[in-house]
Amino acid sequence: MTELTADSASRPAPPGGLLDDYARAIWWKTLILLGLAAALVATFVLGLGLGPMGIPLSEVVQAVLGRPLGASWVSAQTENVVWNIRLPRLATAVVAGMGLALGGVILQSLLRNPMASPFTLGIASGASLGAALAIIFGFSAFGVYGIVGNAFLFAMAVSLLILLIGQWKGATPMSLILAGIALMYFFGATTTLLIYFADADATREVMFWSVGSLSRADWESFVFITVALTVTLPVFLWKSGDLNRLLLGDETATSLGIAVGRLRIGLMFLVALLVAVTVAFTGGIGFLGLVAPHLARLLIGSDHRFLIPAAALIGALLLALADLVSLHAFASVVLPVGVVTAFIGSPLFIYLILRRREGGSGP
Repeated sequence: MTELTADSASRPAPPGGLLDDYARAIWWKTLILLGLAAALVATFVLGLGLGPMGIPLSEVVQAVLGRPLGASWVSAQTENVVWNIRLPRLATAVVAGMGLALGGVILQSLLRNPMASPFTLGIASGASLGAALAIIFGFSAFGVYGIVGNAFLFAMAVSLLILLIGQWKGATPMSLILAGIALMYFFGATTTLLIYFADADATREVMFWSVGSLSRADWESFVFITVALTVTLPVFLWKSGDLNRLLLGDETATSLGIAVGRLRIGLMFLVALLVAVTVAFTGGIGFLGLVAPHLARLLIGSDHRFLIPAAALIGALLLALADLVSLHAFASVVLPVGVVTAFIGSPLFIYLILRRREGGSGP
């Protein structure tokens, strides 16, 4: 697959035709972002109402708005289901989907490789191994901080290793992906070995991380991932212009005043932080970091001022939809959401690859 390039395409003119080409492009991209946000809100509200205890839309809205205002507009049972069961899980799905998708879009831009993602580069697998080690060897005695901290250290170590490989003479974008896949399998084998010797309780904990699930999502997980997003997302948006220039090549970006090495190290550090915190609470949910950026480019182009928020919204929407499928596809069985994202993401990514080859362009 070819390297990513800067996008200059524009959308058809809005009614009236009074705006120039640049303004028309901005108008359409803003409209797409608003549409994605509306779809996410609709999915969120739908998820709050679905379940063994069906809740009408009006009561969902009353339950969500009532507690912050100190009002009791619905029954105590309805309020408990919405606020203590469904809302924290859906909210965690939204921020986790954003985190994984942002990790993918930033890595693809930094490495100028459409196959880059937190999973194909081994960053997520490294974070999962760090979490597994913390669980099995007792770091979890420090609570969630020990698990998240160890996951972050391993994710950061993998990120630095990928950067070192990238600086190696003759290294290509494809060689980075191959190295990341090798690391992913190595970390997976190491995690399996740990499971083999661990006790039953630790095995169940580690299996949670390796499969990917939202079954333990709560307000604590939502807060932690939201804090990580609050720290990283503004920086990603701030550096969107530099990322646009980086797509033109390292030499061109350097000539335009971009400190390429510093930019890569700094943003890789933030990606490691975001992915580590997300994986530490949700486990290895695959394909989001790979597919969401491609869908975003297909819809909105490669201008990072719009691509970054679009990828975040698509990642949130995909994970929220996958979670609804995992909860309601079978009446008596709740599937791990990582399994659902794999089933959805695999054919979708194959379609995107085929579309790219046929059209000669695309994500």
